[in-house]
Amino acid sequence: MLETTFEALSEDEKELLSSAEGALGLAYNPYNSQTKVSAALRTASGEIIVGASFANDSSPSSVCAERSAILTANSLGHRELRMMAIIGTKMGGMVNGPITPCGVCRQVMQESVNISGYDLEVICSNSDKTKIIKTSLRELLPFPYGGKWK
Repeated sequence: MLETTFEALSEDEKELLSSAEGALGLAYNPYNSQTKVSAALRTASGEIIVGASFANDSSPSSVCAERSAILTANSLGHRELRMMAIIGTKMGGMVNGPITPCGVCRQVMQESVNISGYDLEVICSNSDKTKIIKTSLRELLPFPYGGKWK
């Protein structure tokens, strides 16, 4: 895991994080935490696909931004994913630390890795892009459900 700055990111990484930031307006969460999260994926062909969190008053039926992006990519026929950027904001304030995927999202991300065989690079950012980490899914989820990486 590498702490970095927006300026130190590559042009591709900046574009991806900016795409995720642009999708924040699509996120929906008027409940509890009021945290809104968006994600952007870069496919093997270079396309960018965004997803946004969509909360529900019944928490188990809420959808996280990471899963939204992966399922959209899959529905569009993109199964070889290379990189994901995640960013979030909170109603009336900022999210201080970098937004990282929840456990369910990490497992879904790992399934996409099983399909492509390519470890996913993950960029996690706070609201104003002053706290950013670069990591890989393998580092975020060293012991996936099922016990091993394919």
